[in-house]
Amino acid sequence: MRLAKRLIVALDSTSLPEALHAAKLLQGLVRYVKIGSALFTAVGPQAVQRMRTLGFEVVLDLKFHDIPSTVERSCRAAVHHRVAMLTIHASGQPQMLTAAVRGVREEARRLRIRAPAVVGVTVLTSVAASPVTRGHTRVLRLALEAKRAGLDGVVCSAWEARTIRRRCGRSFVIVCPGIRPKGSEAADQTRVASPSEAVAYGADFLVVGRPVTHASDPRRAIRRILEEMEEGLAC
Repeated sequence: MRLAKRLIVALDSTSLPEALHAAKLLQGLVRYVKIGSALFTAVGPQAVQRMRTLGFEVVLDLKFHDIPSTVERSCRAAVHHRVAMLTIHASGQPQMLTAAVRGVREEARRLRIRAPAVVGVTVLTSVAASPVTRGHTRVLRLALEAKRAGLDGVVCSAWEARTIRRRCGRSFVIVCPGIRPKGSEAADQTRVASPSEAVAYGADFLVVGRPVTHASDPRRAIRRILEEMEEGLAC
C-alpha cells in the first residue's frame, strides 16, 4: 500500500455519476484522485465533496494563472474545499507564485486545517521537447523559481524528475503525469514514461488517467501499475 499512496488517478469526465462510478471501483486501492478543469467546470465543488465523502484525498488541478491577487483569492477558496494538493502555473510571475503560497497558508491557519500542497505546473507533458535538451533547461528553471517562491513542488514529466530532485532536494515534491504502463498508447501525451521509469527517476507522485479509467478492469490496471512501480524501486 505504500506505493498506492504515491498514485494519483485523474478523473477527467464531465459527468459526476461517471466520475463517482470510476472512483468507487478504486476504493481501497488508491488514496488520491485528481479533479481537473473538465469535471470541476461541469459540476463544481460538489465533485470534490463527493470524492472526499468516498474517502479519497483530492488533487485540485485547475492550474491557476492570473494576476497575483486573483490567484491568491482562488487559492484561498480552494483551501475551503479541503483539498490535499492544488496546482498553479509555474510560469506565472514570481509575485503570483508567492501570492498563491501566502493565500493557501494563511487561509489554512485561519481555518485551523492542514494546508494543501501547492505545486507548480512546469511544461505540459503534451508539449514535445527538443531532441537535445528534452526541455530540461526550461523545466529546471521553472522548478528553481517555484522553489524560491516557496512552492511545495512541481509537476513535470519523468524525464526531468532526476535533475529536479538533484537540484531542488529530497523534500521538494515531484508530481509526474504522462505515465503510461507497458503496452499503453501515448495518445495526446508526448513526454511519457512508464511507472517503473518514473519511480526510478525520483517521482514522488505518478498521475495516471485513461490507462485506468478506460480499462476494462480498472482494479487490475491499478495492480499492474503498482507492480511496475515496484520494479522502479529496484533500479
